[in-house]
Amino acid sequence: MDALALRVRDRYLTKIAVQRSYASDVKLAAWAPPQEIVQALVEGFWEPRQGSTDRQAFGGIMRAVGRLLGLLRKAPQAWGALKRGLGLDEMEGLSLREKAKVLGSKLKTLASAGKKALGKALQKLRETFPLSLYFAPKSKAPGLTDLINSILKKSPRMQALLSKIKGGALRVDKWLKKYVPRMSRLLYAAIFIYVWINVAELSWDIEGIIAGFTGAIGLDQLLASLPESGIGLIAAAFGLGYGALPYTIVARIIWLVLNRFISWVPGKGLQVHWSKMDVPERDVLVPV
Repeated sequence: MDALALRVRDRYLTKIAVQRSYASDVKLAAWAPPQEIVQALVEGFWEPRQGSTDRQAFGGIMRAVGRLLGLLRKAPQAWGALKRGLGLDEMEGLSLREKAKVLGSKLKTLASAGKKALGKALQKLRETFPLSLYFAPKSKAPGLTDLINSILKKSPRMQALLSKIKGGALRVDKWLKKYVPRMSRLLYAAIFIYVWINVAELSWDIEGIIAGFTGAIGLDQLLASLPESGIGLIAAAFGLGYGALPYTIVARIIWLVLNRFISWVPGKGLQVHWSKMDVPERDVLVPV
């Protein structure tokens, strides 16, 4: 199914999901925004999943609608925070249908801007060592895995040292603050809402969510809070292939670079200095 067909399908499924949610709880109308407005919000920020069945897509959208309504039930102030963060006015004098149409158009524009900014940031991370290792294409994974295995096999000293480097020793969030670009609060808010709508595993307390809705959460904090599955979902939406390498392999490569047994050659890959590992072989460049 192409991208346009996915969006048309998910737009219809979002409408049905919102209608069902409101029909199942007659008290929603007393405190929640009109369903047309909720529909516009979810539709604007929802990311269609390639390869998902109608049932899978509907289930995901229903969960997103449920999370939003659940949040507004617990914290009615979140709706005002969301509107402030996105710079949306009250649109006084417009009918409900007109408000939904105008709001839907604005939300889609903001969601698109947020997604574009997030995509650029992730692309920068993908091109910046050592974060680039987390986005290594699958075609490179066997070569880098073989490199580590070769080092372990050829150098008993390195084998002893590398055995102490575990997968969680050097996580991606350690490097985010240094490399993630700065953005406006509006874009931070749009990105946070985009991620919050799409990643069910994203867990922030109400105070943190309101801060995110108003653009007070930086991208480094947001990405650092995501579980691996969440980062994988977002990376997949941008075709970045996150997770091609196990954390243990990435951590060991970063450790080797920091200790200058391997050096990073921008735009080319990793230069392996065998002589520093007491291995009688010529240095080799492993493309990344």
